[in-house]
Amino acid sequence: MAIEYSKRVFFAPNTSDQEIIDKAKQTLSYNGINEKDIQINYNTNDLEEGDLYISYDPPDLIIRIVYQKKNSGIIKMKSIAMIKL
Repeated sequence: MAIEYSKRVFFAPNTSDQEIIDKAKQTLSYNGINEKDIQINYNTNDLEEGDLYISYDPPDLIIRIVYQKKNSGIIKMKSIAMIKL
């Protein structure tokens, strides 16, 4: 499955285990996301419309796209894929 994106990719791994982070990046790369585009970032306030937000919920990577950011700071996302790690 190729994941298409046009903006930034935020990855919130929810773990400090570097082995899991590296494996997640490889898996995302295999699915069409350039490893150089992946930012480790937990701050959802930095997200903008069109950005991808990826979280690790063992054993899956949950990929969401930001479809709306309100002036109040509320960010709306929808899940577009789940990938087994």
